[in-house]
Amino acid sequence: MRGVIFLLSLACFVMMTYSQQCRQVLTTVCDDDVVNSSMQKGDKGDVGRSGKSGIPGAQGHPGAKGEPGGAGQKGMQGESCALGSLGTDIVTRLAKIEELLTPPSTTTMATTTVTTTTTSSITSCSTTSSSNGPHTLTSGVEVYCEDEWTIFQRRIDGSVNFSRPWDDYANGFGQIDGEFWLGLDNIHEMTRRGGCRLKIELWDFAGNQAHADYSSFSIESAENLYRLHVSGYSGNAGDSLALSNGYPFSTEDNDNDSWNGDCATSNGGSQGWWFSDCAHSFLNGVWMRQSSGSWHGIIWYHWKRTTEPLKETKMKLRCD
Repeated sequence: MRGVIFLLSLACFVMMTYSQQCRQVLTTVCDDDVVNSSMQKGDKGDVGRSGKSGIPGAQGHPGAKGEPGGAGQKGMQGESCALGSLGTDIVTRLAKIEELLTPPSTTTMATTTVTTTTTSSITSCSTTSSSNGPHTLTSGVEVYCEDEWTIFQRRIDGSVNFSRPWDDYANGFGQIDGEFWLGLDNIHEMTRRGGCRLKIELWDFAGNQAHADYSSFSIESAENLYRLHVSGYSGNAGDSLALSNGYPFSTEDNDNDSWNGDCATSNGGSQGWWFSDCAHSFLNGVWMRQSSGSWHGIIWYHWKRTTEPLKETKMKLRCD
């Protein structure tokens, strides 16, 4: 019986309930002495094991901001770094960029413009005020200027071989301050806009001189075989180009004349010229003092009505 009472008492103690209902139950089962003795506090038992941690609660509100701390001590100054050549170059470039980005000063300064004639500003011999001689045009072509005329062919002493194939006559050859041919491509480029004149100067071996001037001169492109257009003759050498007017250029390896033979090789060599049924002129012929046959040599027939070889020639143009 006492065991039952003890268990009931223990249940009431665990439940922390010292209510009247519990006492009434115990009193009903046993007398008051037993109940009173059973409900007395016993000795403290051993500490039990800790249970598992519960779920953390929500974060609380932040506390008030504390007072700022005092300033710390100043640190030691670091060592300077040498720029070196690379650093100096970077600084120089940055300074240049800053200079370019800086707006110009609003102060007006007087300037003096000096006009100079350089090779880059020369578009033809008529635009240079320099002395006669070699000049380089804006196109990069080197020419020989003489009194604002552009010399494109010169024969003097036979030092340059004029027996050449088509490509050489198209591109040019020789020495610009001696015997040379400027090139059909260059001549076409200079004359294609029109307004060009042609002057031809001739000398024989006796020192006599004659000239033939044409008020209109041009040649067509390579696709049109550098066809010649010349008119408006004046001078004292006679018009020996009339027969060549309107005809294409011919060489030994590109025969475009109207003869059933080859005019380029029938005159003692293989030089290029504007041939129809051959021609009355052949200023690119073989340089020789005495003809080795009919129409051999440098020929301008209408000067003396003869095929006597000439010593020197100049062909030059000017475009206004």
